[in-house]
Parts: sequence; C-alpha cells; structure tokens
Amino acid sequence: MLKKVTSAVLAAGAILGARRLFAPDTPARRALVSGGDRVAAELHRLADQWEGTRYRLRGRHPDPDVDDRTLADRIRSTIGPLEKGLDLPHIHVMVVDRTALLHGAVGSAGDAATIEAAVTKISGVRGVESYLHIGLLPSDSRPSAGRSHAPPSEAKQRLVNAATSAGVDEGNALAVVRTTLAAFTERLPAGERGQLVAHLPRDVRALLQPARRHGEPADWLQSIPELVGRVVPEAGTASVTTTTDAVRSILGELRALVPEEAADVSSVLPSGLRELWTSAPIEP
Repeated sequence: MLKKVTSAVLAAGAILGARRLFAPDTPARRALVSGGDRVAAELHRLADQWEGTRYRLRGRHPDPDVDDRTLADRIRSTIGPLEKGLDLPHIHVMVVDRTALLHGAVGSAGDAATIEAAVTKISGVRGVESYLHIGLLPSDSRPSAGRSHAPPSEAKQRLVNAATSAGVDEGNALAVVRTTLAAFTERLPAGERGQLVAHLPRDVRALLQPARRHGEPADWLQSIPELVGRVVPEAGTASVTTTTDAVRSILGELRALVPEEAADVSSVLPSGLRELWTSAPIEP
C-alpha cells in the first residue's frame, strides 16, 4: 500500500511539473491536465485506503467526524464479515445524521443483537435504529441455501405496488414499505397494534416489527413530516414529494387490508397522523 502511494505521489509531481512546460490550451497541455487529474483522484483513493490501514495497524479508531455516506460504507465493511459468519442475507444500511438505519432479515434475536451491537461500536455512529426482522422468511433464505423464489403474499405485493405506483424505484420499494409500516404502527398502543397485525399475512406482519433503538433516544412520532422523514433515506433518488405520495399510498393500501380496524386505528392516533390515515387514498 505505501509503495503504491509513493508511486502515485511521484507520478503526480512529475505531471504537475510538466504542465508548466507547455503553453495554455495546447493539446499536449490538455492531455497532461487530464492525466494529472486522474492521478490525483487515484492518489486520493490510495491515501484514504492507507489511512484506514494505518488506523488498524495502530489499534486506533477511524475518525468519527465523517459524512453519512462515508459512515454507511464504514458500517457495511464492518458487518460484512458478520453477515458471512452468521450466514445472513445482505443487510441494508442507511445513515441519517449519524444514526444508522438497518433493514433486513436475521435468523434469531441473537443475530440481530450481534449486528446491532457491532454497529453501535463503530466510530462515528451516534445511534442505531434497527428494523431487522427476526425469523427468515422463504424469500429471505440464507445465502448457503441458495436463493428462494417463493412468491410474496397478495397483501405484500399490493403494498409494494403502492410504493412503485407513487414513483419509488422497484429496488427501494420494499424498504419504503417496511419503514412506513414499522414507523406508523409503532405509534399505535400495543393492544390496537396487535389487533391490526392479526388481520395480516405472515410476510406483512414481519414488515411491521418496530425498530430496536440503541444510543440516543428517538423522537416520538407525531406528524406527517416526521413519518416521511423516517422513510426518505430508504427512497433512493425519489423526492420528498414522491416519498410523501408513497407513504400515503402504502397507508391507504394498509387501511384497505384491515377495514375492520380502520376506525379503531384512527381513534388512537395523534391528529397529524390521523389525518394521514383517514385521507390516504385507497386504490380500486
């Protein structure tokens, strides 16, 4: 690694020095500028790799003051060996304001605890909000068993379709559904939540598992913007407006799936979420 960095430094120095030998706007100078930019980018990448290696060799923690994207990459690289060792499907990681959001399936509560504990110890992580659902579904088979093609229930497919119809990319739709349902139903009292869950098939019930939180406590969900704010990180490139539409569509579909509980759910929600629940469109 150090040899690569040294070579890149020397190459960058040679190109930067050679730039001065050519007049501006000549083909030769433009070629050198382009080459220098590529070398500079490679140098930056190698320097980042060397910094991480240096920290590990010295037994030090990586810099906690990094942006959310860098922290998410740090989390993924840390839990990768754990996923392999526990024979788990890929865990989806997002970071918002240094709080890690975890989505995916694990085989047991112990697996979830292992992953969550590892993430809480990562330098830079302020808190963990875990939506890891316990108990692998047929569609979440372990990597060593091969990929299963068991179809989802009709209810689950309707919820996913509600997200994609609102404009969410197919690859992000399930995560948007899971976060919407988990965050919304977590706001219900335990008794009412249990009644609602009883009307849903198993693969949808798994999506409603409330988050397990570590580190700083989460705010108590009160309004539509707060709910949408939980979902936006899972929506990929979708705008806030598209995400809001998706949340409304998903909750409208949920209400259609549990008509017997719609009024009871409405009666226990705070006013902001009650408006969302009662006005969410129901697709024909």
